[in-house]
Amino acid sequence: MRFTVAPKTDEMLEQLLRLGEDSLTEFKSVVQKGFKFDAEDIAKAIVAMANTKGGLVLIGVEDDGTVSGTGDRKQTDTLMMQVSQLCQDRIEPPLICTTQKREYQGQTLLQVEVPAFSPSRPHRAGKYYVRDGNLSREAKREELVRMLQSTDAYFDEQEMTGATVEDLDTEAVRAFFTTASPRQVPEQNIVPHLTALKCLERTGVPTVAGILMFGREPTRWLLDARISAVRVQGTTVSSKFLDRKEMEGRLLDQIDQASAFIQRNIAAPSHVQGMVRVEDGLPVEVIREAVLNAVTHRDYRPASQIRISIFDDRVEITNPGDLLNHLTLENIRQGGISQKRNPILASLLAKAQRRENLGFGVPDMVQALREKGFKEPTIEIMAGHFKLVLWTTRATA
Repeated sequence: MRFTVAPKTDEMLEQLLRLGEDSLTEFKSVVQKGFKFDAEDIAKAIVAMANTKGGLVLIGVEDDGTVSGTGDRKQTDTLMMQVSQLCQDRIEPPLICTTQKREYQGQTLLQVEVPAFSPSRPHRAGKYYVRDGNLSREAKREELVRMLQSTDAYFDEQEMTGATVEDLDTEAVRAFFTTASPRQVPEQNIVPHLTALKCLERTGVPTVAGILMFGREPTRWLLDARISAVRVQGTTVSSKFLDRKEMEGRLLDQIDQASAFIQRNIAAPSHVQGMVRVEDGLPVEVIREAVLNAVTHRDYRPASQIRISIFDDRVEITNPGDLLNHLTLENIRQGGISQKRNPILASLLAKAQRRENLGFGVPDMVQALREKGFKEPTIEIMAGHFKLVLWTTRATA
């Protein structure tokens, strides 16, 4: 089965032209201007979409949806270069948009894809604009405040520029919906469902969350979206490893592999109580929760992966990312306050039912460890990284 997403097809283009302009689509004609455009007008449209939910600017299209074209190849190439230049020179902060030539009924047009999320927003082209229906208007003060508050908060919603729906693994998507949905999702409805889950943009471009959860090769797009794990001999940092593993691929696979690696490399004592064997090692649910927390809450932007170091007396799990806003280490220890760096990923992991309780949290970890006689975990922030230490030695040892 192949995904059938419209943005890259003539059928979708025809639908956009037929339906006309809206908050995500704008037409710009150039034929009456000698295949030239008003750079200020184009910049205004791009900024308005970048400050709202992204969208498409179709250059070479009349207001009624008729494709009048962008001229010959040389004229089209000139227009494309000018779009790139105005995104850098007329828009502040500069914005990167994907510009693609499209052919429709013998005419060439330019499709400018404005990203749905920009960590640098709000953008301006002289003034700050937003998209309101099929109009681009100046942003109100409260709208600017909301943009500033949301800036850089939801990286997992950002579209993965250059990726297409074909970069998602259909089998992984099927498996997710089999687990997450109470009823079977027909294959023809998978794309709308992925869009609703914010794994796909309306344009058919996967989001960061979509690539991380369902991508064929997530590290092709996010090089450090991986886990490096080592088993070190002794209790101090050393270059002598007893075991090591690099875990790439989709997040659910990384979670399984990392949890198995930790369990394989720590002591697993047990005793018989009556007719039942009781495990005395680190609780499996604590190990899994610690890995899930790292994967869910890490910052996926820095060039740094999750690192797991297993020593004779402890397991250290370090992931990129400072504490968000007013969250403190004391808040984390006490529980009751939750701030999500990656809300889409958190939601998807909850739907995948990969943990008994998505809000298990550090306090419950502490309780589970205390019941088994282990020391409380250690938490610290160092150089922009969050470190959780699970002690494999007993509190009474």
